[in-house]
Amino acid sequence: MHKKTRNNLVSLYRSSYVRKGENGNTHGYTAATFVGSLPVDSLEVPARLAKKLSAEERLYVERVVIEPAKRAVEEHLRKEAERERDPGWRIDEAARLLREARDRVVEGAVTADAGQVARLSELIDEIGGVRDLPPPEANISNGDPLGDALAALQRAAQSVRDGHYGSAPELGVQSTGVYRAWSAITAAVDGGGKDSLLRALQAQGWVKVRKASSR
Repeated sequence: MHKKTRNNLVSLYRSSYVRKGENGNTHGYTAATFVGSLPVDSLEVPARLAKKLSAEERLYVERVVIEPAKRAVEEHLRKEAERERDPGWRIDEAARLLREARDRVVEGAVTADAGQVARLSELIDEIGGVRDLPPPEANISNGDPLGDALAALQRAAQSVRDGHYGSAPELGVQSTGVYRAWSAITAAVDGGGKDSLLRALQAQGWVKVRKASSR
């Protein structure tokens, strides 16, 4: 049995070999007989199709259609759960709206409600601002921790480009939370300490240990 996928529909075909001369043919050839179809995201074999399949063909459909569809659903639910737990994108969206509010105030020469501004300040204090380093177990999925880390770094970079932290002060940059966070990230990824990501990857053989060059 083999399949063809088109427009989110999987069509199943049963192959058979027609010998030379069997139907007046001058050469042997493989003929494909249509068996049935099912949506590419099916989570079970439809009853109408199951009746047409042998046990071996049923296993084939389970392997190439049903199991991948189930894995896709599980991955989608995992990402949705991660997004629900993640405060980062909500903070990014809040920052975007605040920038729009700032522009309206500047362009329209109007003032924002002092009470609203005070409540925003309280919320920011509750969130805690920029931490030196999040706990290692925070926001890490069981599926792909390195992929999650990469996505978080890409999102952080975009937020910085979008003006999330604004411009750095002319003096005292190294005492700011942003600089301390960057230093902590650098140490956590590529630092010489035993707890860095680099050291963990080297310990498992994924990254080669750099050898000191001889002179």
